[in-house]
Amino acid sequence: MDHSSSRKRKTQKETAACDESQDFISNLPEEVKSKILSYLSTRDAVQTCILSSKWRYIWTLIPEISIRKADFVLPNANVRRARSRFVKFIDVLLYLHNGPIFKFKLDTVNHHHDNYFPDAFDRWILHLSRRNEFREFSFNLRATILYNLPTSLFSCRGLSILKLHDCRIKLPRGFQGFKLMRGLELQGCSINEDDLEKFVSGCPILDELVIKTGRCLVNYPKICAPKLQKFIIHGRFMGLLLKTPCLVKACFDLEAVPAEMNGRANMVEALGALPEVEVLGLHQQFLAYLAAGSLPVRLSLTFNKLSVLALDINLASHEEASVTRLILQNAPNLQELNLTNSTRDTTPTSTGLWQICSGHFFMSLRVVEFYEFFISVPEIAFLQFILSSAPLLEQLTIVREKDTDAKEKEAIVEIVKQIPKVSINLEISFE
Repeated sequence: MDHSSSRKRKTQKETAACDESQDFISNLPEEVKSKILSYLSTRDAVQTCILSSKWRYIWTLIPEISIRKADFVLPNANVRRARSRFVKFIDVLLYLHNGPIFKFKLDTVNHHHDNYFPDAFDRWILHLSRRNEFREFSFNLRATILYNLPTSLFSCRGLSILKLHDCRIKLPRGFQGFKLMRGLELQGCSINEDDLEKFVSGCPILDELVIKTGRCLVNYPKICAPKLQKFIIHGRFMGLLLKTPCLVKACFDLEAVPAEMNGRANMVEALGALPEVEVLGLHQQFLAYLAAGSLPVRLSLTFNKLSVLALDINLASHEEASVTRLILQNAPNLQELNLTNSTRDTTPTSTGLWQICSGHFFMSLRVVEFYEFFISVPEIAFLQFILSSAPLLEQLTIVREKDTDAKEKEAIVEIVKQIPKVSINLEISFE
């Protein structure tokens, strides 16, 4: 009897030792386990506390926190109850967290649109602002009411990345900037021109800036960023001034300015403020802005390093076609052109602009992609202009979003093949 009990205890110890050796993850150092949990959503990471005693408090050490309100909404659940669970979860999380927080990402978007509770936002941002190690903050609100960003956020001097959605931003007195800020994204935010200029210029090593104003209007934003390399701007603007000597990539997506403002975007001057660039995305409204008023015969600048150009234009519009030609003739080293024709209008109002020039126009152009080609007169005239002026062109790709039957495809290819070409190595493909 005693011998049997002894053997049973021995077997139990051996089994426990075997389980212990197989569960090598639980025996890793705490900092390694917390790093593992940082790859999970924070809600899932917290739930690992029930695994075993070795995991009970590991979640309190995770350095990166990412929380989505949508994860707390259950089917047929009360909206207020879901919001209460969400707020309480973050309150407890921040209160019990026992390690450094380098990154905090908060997404309150959900299908109920009940995502505005400013008192809780203020409380969480104040807590984070007291942590010296705090480096990255992403706040995706998407509410119908703009959130008044508290001044406590501007005391986070160590921030390197800041992404804000649907916030009202007013800089505090004595704002000293973010000396370590490298990435700044403002979407749907309200900020006056002076504060925007001061905000950006207060980030001396900023290298990526995204501004999408949405419903908010900024008249004449001034962007002064000596280290900025990538700039994306989307919204309604009367003008734009750039002082960005290191810029290498810019994308403009500009909406129509209300007619009652009696102004036009001063985009010729704004474009002239750009340095030499490698990639520049230009969209339809930008071209319309640039075409406002009388156009000069030539622009007073040359994009010597411009190698890739994306255009979304109405080729049937004389104004937009004029602007396109101006830009093309000032890009001597262009290698790739991506063009999307935004209309199926067949009115040949702009075909005269694409008369073949004497000599070769595009000495470096090698790739052309033409999206939504519908065999209209302006489109064919534009292709004639390109194919007759690019001796080194290697690839022309016609792209259609919708399915194209074999007969229509054959007609398009046949028309393109009949256009005179100066390149002897050109390949034409259809997608």
